[in-house]
Amino acid sequence: MFKPHVTVACVVQAESQFLVVEETIHGQPRWNQPAGHLEADKTLIEAAQRELWEESGIRALPQALLQIYQWIAPDNTPFLRFLFAILSAALRDGYPAG
Repeated sequence: MFKPHVTVACVVQAESQFLVVEETIHGQPRWNQPAGHLEADKTLIEAAQRELWEESGIRALPQALLQIYQWIAPDNTPFLRFLFAILSAALRDGYPAG
């Protein structure tokens, strides 16, 4: 039976810049979008908001679903990712909304 891990990510654009966060993967620093796993008692939107807050300190509501895609990790773990957009309009006066 196919049971992928469900993840969410946020593409945050303010003016002509995009937000990335630094994380460590297999002991190596990497730049990535704010992202993480869906918890059983949360919606996709709530998960995206939580990951954005935890990883960047920004509170904002995703404005659009950009993409849904499947990825199989090198260890054959399946993932299903929901990618959301947050544009500068969701950020008040240059500060995180919320």
